[in-house]
Amino acid sequence: MVSTPGQLNLDGSPQYYRMVRLTNAQWARAVQDILKLSAPSGLEQNFQSPVTGTTDFSNNELVLDVNQESWADFQQAAETLATQVTASDTALAQVYSGTDAAGFIQTMGRRAYRRPLTAAEQSAYMTLYNQGPTLSGSRSAFAKGASLVLRAMLQSPFFLYRTEMAAPGAPLSGYEIAAKLSLWLRGTTPSDSLLDSAAGPGKLDTADGAATLASTMLNETTAVPILRQFHAELYHFDRYGQISKVNVPNYTTALNAELLDVSNLFFDNIFTQGLGLKDILTSTRGYVGPQTAPLYGMSAPSGGYAQEDLGAQRVGYFSQVPFLTLYGFNGDPDSIHRGVSMNLDVLCAKLGPPAANLPPIPPLMPGQTNRQRIDTLTSSCGSQCHNDMINPLGFSFEHFDGMGQYRDTENGGLTIDASGSYSFVDGSQSFSNAGDLMKVMANDPQPHLCYAKKLTSFALQRDVVASDMPLLQTLAQASMGSNGSLKNLILQLVRSDAFRTRSGGN
Repeated sequence: MVSTPGQLNLDGSPQYYRMVRLTNAQWARAVQDILKLSAPSGLEQNFQSPVTGTTDFSNNELVLDVNQESWADFQQAAETLATQVTASDTALAQVYSGTDAAGFIQTMGRRAYRRPLTAAEQSAYMTLYNQGPTLSGSRSAFAKGASLVLRAMLQSPFFLYRTEMAAPGAPLSGYEIAAKLSLWLRGTTPSDSLLDSAAGPGKLDTADGAATLASTMLNETTAVPILRQFHAELYHFDRYGQISKVNVPNYTTALNAELLDVSNLFFDNIFTQGLGLKDILTSTRGYVGPQTAPLYGMSAPSGGYAQEDLGAQRVGYFSQVPFLTLYGFNGDPDSIHRGVSMNLDVLCAKLGPPAANLPPIPPLMPGQTNRQRIDTLTSSCGSQCHNDMINPLGFSFEHFDGMGQYRDTENGGLTIDASGSYSFVDGSQSFSNAGDLMKVMANDPQPHLCYAKKLTSFALQRDVVASDMPLLQTLAQASMGSNGSLKNLILQLVRSDAFRTRSGGN
């Protein structure tokens, strides 16, 4: 891939699968709700994890395959759970209050399949249930038959995969919309009451019906960890646990966990308070704890974490300590990786692959600024990649050292130059420092198009490509408008044909 200023990267390989496997977390929540377990089973902790780094998000269709190992995981878990909840009639009564086989199959089948069973499916499960008395042991005939049924249901593709069986271009059924929204915004299978509301045409299979349901879900506490996962994967919060610094007196490993905590709190607040990308880019408010407060020149809060105004220099999340410390080389700013992150994660720009052999960053020389050092190091790397794209954005943060602390001068009193220019999709824009850059980006379409792309990919569980550009433009316009909240973007997305209809593929 060639570095291309002013262009959104819409390369990808979506497969538009009709059946997308549940994530491990969705599986765990689903079995707990289907079987009415009083506590999480924890069985998913032993499941095979998706390969990360090949797609933007771990719920992408391309990484939710089933191989021999994962199939064995699902099989063993299904057998374990079925045995557990049918161990006695008392235990089974927590799952289903009746004792009739047909009612049990109908009720549990609808929960597991997220739709009513067909007559053929009910008949097949009844045949399986009738084999229960052949099992040894002292359990009742009802418990034995129920255990066989549950084993099979929890291994069925109709449980393990979310389906979209509509004809190409046709609206998804109410049951499919209920499942798609519940698994996304609640992280679990649809409840019995939600499945009741999905019955019949003209309810959830309309734009208004889907948006009304989504609006309800967005105001539930279960949506908060879902959107926390979105931002954590988008901005690579897993990297905070990997930070290590040498010869930096005010760094301790205790900082790593706090960087994650205050980042999660910031984005939780963005979501719950009806804020959006403009606020991510320009808010001067953030969270501090005992380790981070001193890096802002503040006293530590009396207990836990506190939301504070971080000062005029701290414009947006990317001017806060977590991002700046993560992309800091020991005590010095890591201008290259700050610039790379802004290009890839905030602007969705096209960057070429890094050189096969990256030279180490040389020591800072007397009378030399960090900017001069990096310019010298990258001068032979090509003007488009470094000089036009990576370096200008990275240098905007030169006022912040490797621990995210603000500084007016560097290396013995040298003047810091944090100015630059960048070619966005709507043309070149100049800025004087990071705060100025954040304000420029808050009013430029490219960051909003990028955020829309990432949100769409997370929601649709697939790569987003050039054919999705009309949707991205609609979402970006909403993001830049007076109600540019994340919640509003989600509702706009849910109302779209891309979310509610069957899109291409096999």
